[in-house]
Parts: sequence; C-alpha cells; structure tokens
Amino acid sequence: MDPCFRRDDGRGANRMSITNELAYLFHIKAQNGKEYYLTSANEIITSGRVSYLPYSGLALSSAKFNDSAENHIILHGIFETGGIDKNDELVGATIDISYWQNQIVKNFVTYICTQNSIKDLEFELRCESEAIKYNQSLLEMFSKTCRANFGDNRCKVNLDDYSIICELVAISGNILTCDISGFENGYFIGGTVFVHNEKQGDYKFKILSHIANNIIIDISAEFHFAEQQEIKLIPACDKNFRTCCYSFNNAVNFTGEPAIPEYNIIKN
Repeated sequence: MDPCFRRDDGRGANRMSITNELAYLFHIKAQNGKEYYLTSANEIITSGRVSYLPYSGLALSSAKFNDSAENHIILHGIFETGGIDKNDELVGATIDISYWQNQIVKNFVTYICTQNSIKDLEFELRCESEAIKYNQSLLEMFSKTCRANFGDNRCKVNLDDYSIICELVAISGNILTCDISGFENGYFIGGTVFVHNEKQGDYKFKILSHIANNIIIDISAEFHFAEQQEIKLIPACDKNFRTCCYSFNNAVNFTGEPAIPEYNIIKN
C-alpha cells in the first residue's frame, strides 16, 4: 500500500481529534498511478474510510479567479517522507481539493497540476482548471505549420517559378558544385535535384545540404553525373509561416495557425 494512503479499521482507530478550524484535504493522483491523501492540518483527518495525512505541510498558498481567464491555485509544501518526495512526478496529476470544518467535508475544486517549481527542500504546485485538458485537445485540431504540401493545389506555388537550371561545374562523390551564386546558404536544403539524360533517363535526388555553390545529395540510385552538364534544383518548404511568407511570397495560402500556443502547455 502506498505510504501516502491509510485506511482506518472501520472503528475509527486511526481517527485523531480535530478542531473546528478550517483544514484542506488533498487527494492527488499522479499520471503514473501513485496516489497521495494529504491535509493542511497538523494531525490525521479521517473522512469515511480514508485518512488524510499531515505530511509535507501541504497548504493552499494563493488562488486567482477572475473574468480575465486567471483561474489557478498555488499549493506550497516541503519534501517529506510519507508525503511528497523530490523525485515524484506531479506535473499532469489530478488534484481534488476539499475542505474540512465542523466534522463536515465539502468538495472545493478538481484541478490539474501544470507546473512543479522546486526550491531546495520546498516546492510549489501550480494547479489549473480541468478545462486545460479540453484546450489541449482543441489544439490538436490546429497546426502552427502549414498542412498543404509544397506546390499542391492548396499551396498554389508554381514550382517552376522557384526552380533553376544551372550548370554542373564539378562532382566529388555526392557533392555537386553548381553555379548558384546569389542564393543564401541552405536555400535548397530539403529540396530536389532533378536530372534528365537521354541515355540514363530522369532521376531525382534529395538535397541534404546547401553551402555556397555546393549541393550535397542523397544518392539513392546509380547515376553517372560525369556525363551531365546541367541539373535542375527545386527548393523545398519547411511549412513554417516565415518561410511561406518571405521565401515564396505565399502567406495568403498558408494553411496553418502560426499564432496558436505550443501544444504542450503543461510544463515542468
């Protein structure tokens, strides 16, 4: 049985006296299945058959609820045997908070731990509304990057407008030296080298690197470049809004939502 969880024997053997002062009860369920039953009181509180233990000095430090979407609670505590350990993974944990007064337990809120701030022997848990889970599911419907493929009917970029035919100056292994001055380093990374040869036919090679006049390709097929005088370089798009806008002047057809927040908004 988890050391953070205790049950009485049905006769109240573990029950201790408690004053009428307000105390908070915390049921924490981590994503790995570990559960904690803790209280802000300085003695055990038993509700039904569940005992909440006074370890880690867990307390509700602050809370904000307003119309500006601020809806969070900060819990403060110390690392303690029988309570919360420094190695416990609490980000993403569900935290049910109730309060105890006059021998009565009332549910307060159920929140998700979105941040665990460790300060030597102390910690602070930032807890936010369960609605954050629905917000993250909603984010999966959107994308910061473009959903179109470069040059397709949604992208609408004409690849011929951005492709160039250049002279092949030298060959060394998979390094092709071309006359492509005027293009920034990396412009053709991820793109394609297209070659046409009457004897060998048509071939395409992926561009792995572009530095100055040197194009490094992934040679996945046998082709004798020694007989080739010209090659066609076709750039690629990394699907980011900045590339779409500044490299291809195509922001109007960008099919993503670049302004949405990062998907993983629960951070440790």
